[in-house]
Amino acid sequence: MPSLVNINTEEACDTLVGLVKRQKKICKKNLIMMESVKQGAILAIQECQEQFKSRRWNCSSIESLDTPGNILNKATRESAFVYAISSAAVAHTVTRACSSGKMEQCGCDRIVHKNASIESTFIWSGCSDNIAFGSAFSQTFVDAKERRRKINGRSLMNLHNNQAGRKVR
Repeated sequence: MPSLVNINTEEACDTLVGLVKRQKKICKKNLIMMESVKQGAILAIQECQEQFKSRRWNCSSIESLDTPGNILNKATRESAFVYAISSAAVAHTVTRACSSGKMEQCGCDRIVHKNASIESTFIWSGCSDNIAFGSAFSQTFVDAKERRRKINGRSLMNLHNNQAGRKVR
C-alpha cells in the first residue's frame, strides 16, 4: 500500500513509498482517482486491524512498508488477507467515488436501466454502484506491482489473493 500523503500533483506520485514504476505512471494519469486509492489503503488497514485485534499479529506492521520484517515480505495467511483486503478496499472506495459523482472518468452503473422490463411500472432513477469500473481500476493499479517482474509463484499467489479480494462483495 502506498504511503498516505496528499496526492494532488504528478510529482507527489514519485514520492510515494511502496509504489512501483508502473503504479506511479497510473497515479500520474489518474490523479483524481488517487484520493480513493488512499482511502482504500486506510480502509484496508482499519479492517485488517479490526479483524486481527485479538491476535498476536494485529496488522500494526503493515503501516510501515519499508521494515525488514514486514509481514507482506512473507507468504503467510496474514499476508494473503492483507493483499485481498487491500485490493477489495481500493475497488470499494473507487466504486463509491464513482457513484457519488466525484470523478469524471466514471459514474453510475447504467446496466440496471437496460434490465428493466417494458411492462414494469417501476422506473429506476437511482445511481447503482459501478462495481465493474472500481474492480477494473483496482486490478490495474494494485496488480501492477506483481506484473512488473518476471512472474513467479509468489507473484501468482499475490495476484490470486488480489483477485479473491475483488470478488468478495
